[in-house]
This record gives sequence, structure tokens and C-alpha cells, in this order.
Amino acid sequence: MPDPLRSFAEIDAAPETYRAYIGRFAFDAAKLPRMQAQSDIDMTSAPIPADFEGHQLGPTGFDTVIETAMILQPSCAGPWCGALVPGEEVLVFARVEEGGLIVDLEPCPGKVQAAPDAETREKLAACMRGEDCAPAE
Repeated sequence: MPDPLRSFAEIDAAPETYRAYIGRFAFDAAKLPRMQAQSDIDMTSAPIPADFEGHQLGPTGFDTVIETAMILQPSCAGPWCGALVPGEEVLVFARVEEGGLIVDLEPCPGKVQAAPDAETREKLAACMRGEDCAPAE
């Protein structure tokens, strides 16, 4: 089960730089890979340009309004592929790469999850401030 605090801890420990957002994507969903028979799988998926509208996480919470382009990078594991519904509110951990924002769309939710409730959003802000960020047991 995806856990926003566990995901925050993972990206915080990663060598790459990540930013956290809550908002909605607009993109061509027909470009996402589909679940397929094992023998027909192409594990490489082309990057998908997307527009994002929402809020960026900072020490005081998700209070910085943002509209920006991001690149969705879907991947598959066996017949399961990363998925996302345009317009659905999500929590996103986007990787900063060469001045752009890359969203790794993996088969198991981690870097893209359903938008959390207000209490979890407050805990994520505490994580940004360096306070206790332990996920629920």
C-alpha cells in the first residue's frame, strides 16, 4: 500500500533531487502503455509530455501555486504498467533532471499516489522542516 511519508523518506534519501506536488495532470492518456500478454510486453515506454497544475510542497505546506510542464516516464513490470488518469488529483514526487521535472510512473504507486488527506499533508510539511517523518507502522 502506498504511503506518502514512506515515499518522502525514500526520495529524501535518494541521490537525485525531487520535489513534491499535489495537483492534476493534463496529457494524452492514449500514450500510456497498456497491460498486455507477457509475450507482447515492451518494457520501454516513450516519455509523455504533460502539463501540471497544483501546489508545491514547502516547509509551510502545499501553499505554492504552480503550473508547469513535466515529463511522465511510464515503466512496466511484467504485464503491469504505471498508470495515471488525466485530471485526477494526485501526490507527485518529481525528479529534477537537467532543469526539467520527470515523473517516474511505475507499476506500483510510489512516486505518484492518490492525494493525501489534510493531516498527511501537514505531516509532509513537517518532513520538509526536518521534523519527525516516520510513516505509520
